[in-house]
Amino acid sequence: MRLDSEDYEYHAFVVYCEQDRKWVHDVLVKKLENEEDMRICIHHREFDIGAPITGNIGKYMSKCRKIVVVMSNDFAESEWCQWEVDLVQERRRKQGRGVSLLIMLHTIDSNHMTDSLKTLLDSTPHLQYSNGVGEKLFWTALVEGLRKPFGHPPVAVL
Repeated sequence: MRLDSEDYEYHAFVVYCEQDRKWVHDVLVKKLENEEDMRICIHHREFDIGAPITGNIGKYMSKCRKIVVVMSNDFAESEWCQWEVDLVQERRRKQGRGVSLLIMLHTIDSNHMTDSLKTLLDSTPHLQYSNGVGEKLFWTALVEGLRKPFGHPPVAVL
């Protein structure tokens, strides 16, 4: 898939926790890069070695057209992931809701739900990953979401 003329280096930046790394690398990235010809940014591969992680996250997130957030209980418990959710929310305020796609890898227990995560989930439709019957539908919806244009950024009326 060719990138738009928006000067992005990657189709998507993936936000995920360490415990979900195997699925992200072996399933998500492999499928999107090998079968859909997309460039995916994941921190274990792209980030600058020796640079502060906070700087790397901001730098590489800005090089990506869209942001994919892979959610699970482990994700909800991670302070780093919560910080990244705040960055996703900031970008959504600037570019609109279409800039992010949410994948519910594993349902999040209510006792792990933070206010910022609840706000993100309440304001954004999410895709439930399933292996088997619903898998084809999941991949179709994800790829279409990544290809879909942003639409119009939000406008403030004074």
